[in-house]
Amino acid sequence: MLVTLRKLVPNLHYGCTMLLAILAVPAARHLHLPTHLDWRGNLIFYWVTIGSRSLLYAMVFCLLAFPLRENLGLFWARYRREKSRALFILVFLALLLTVLPFTTAILSAGEALFVIELVERRKPDSHSLFRKAMTVFVPAIYFFVGVTLVAIYNDIIVADRFPLSYDTFLNRVDAIILGGRNISSISQAMCAIVPARLLTLLDYAYFQMFAVVGAGLLVISYGSYRRGMQLAGACLTAYYCALLIFYVWPSYGPYVLNATDAAPFPAFLTAYSLQTFALRSLQAISQHRMRYLASGYYISFPALHLPLPGIAMWFMRRWRKVFWLLAVYNCILVCAIVILGWHYIIDLVGGVGLGVLALGITGWGSSTSKEFQHNADALPNQG
Repeated sequence: MLVTLRKLVPNLHYGCTMLLAILAVPAARHLHLPTHLDWRGNLIFYWVTIGSRSLLYAMVFCLLAFPLRENLGLFWARYRREKSRALFILVFLALLLTVLPFTTAILSAGEALFVIELVERRKPDSHSLFRKAMTVFVPAIYFFVGVTLVAIYNDIIVADRFPLSYDTFLNRVDAIILGGRNISSISQAMCAIVPARLLTLLDYAYFQMFAVVGAGLLVISYGSYRRGMQLAGACLTAYYCALLIFYVWPSYGPYVLNATDAAPFPAFLTAYSLQTFALRSLQAISQHRMRYLASGYYISFPALHLPLPGIAMWFMRRWRKVFWLLAVYNCILVCAIVILGWHYIIDLVGGVGLGVLALGITGWGSSTSKEFQHNADALPNQG
């Protein structure tokens, strides 16, 4: 019995994904919600916007994880032998500069070089190249399906439960933790004294979470398909548990308690525009005036913005430099969440607990030492 549970429990997310997919349309129709999605916008956001940035961060992770002399040495030697490659890159960069800003063009060229280098190191074995591509794309596609379902059920739960918000209760809990203060008052005070450049940095860091997790998924999946699916499964397990909690105890964040909470934010911050949009979107969903499903993400408790990169950090803990880089990033995320007023303090506590639970569920009964060794050996110096 115990052996069966050890095989079943880590894979529960597959069953949850299938069940959520089957029930999505009936649930939307029951609540008189639209049953179609903005597929164009969702695909561009996930595969182009987040995907390209994830590639960039994956390149940084690889440069940190493995010896620079070995990996860059192979790259440099190849381009010294074949001068036409350098000419091709220069022409490609020149074309990019005609349609993209300078920084974006440079980063895009770097991402292209990174992908080409990965392909080159698998080139002698075309079958191996195809298999390796699938080890990356399958976990990425599965994660995309799961995240899309989470966004769909966000709208379904808001339409069904929005008036029953527990935000007032969570705000009171925060007041106990913070000695009578709350996130809104702290956010307003901090925005008045924090320099605009630092606010911009925190705003940017907050929204890079998706790309950071995506980079972790790319690197882990490239090394091991099994570990990649386990990482995607751990993140989706956390998401699905958060959906259940959201349905039972719906809460939306400090900004819903007072529509003027976003006022102290400078208008150039993404947090300002998104929190303002979220207030309008919540009302539109509750009144069934929305055009598409999967309009956004509204779960406050538990906050997953911290545990998701934490899960990626755990899966990459073998590579010390990457681990500590992600640890620093998570510390910056905490500051961004509080200063920009995204979540209650109790949300963060609940989110960390949920992240640990998700790792425990998906990793229960598995032996990771051999998988880590395989994952590490698969990445550097392929061919």
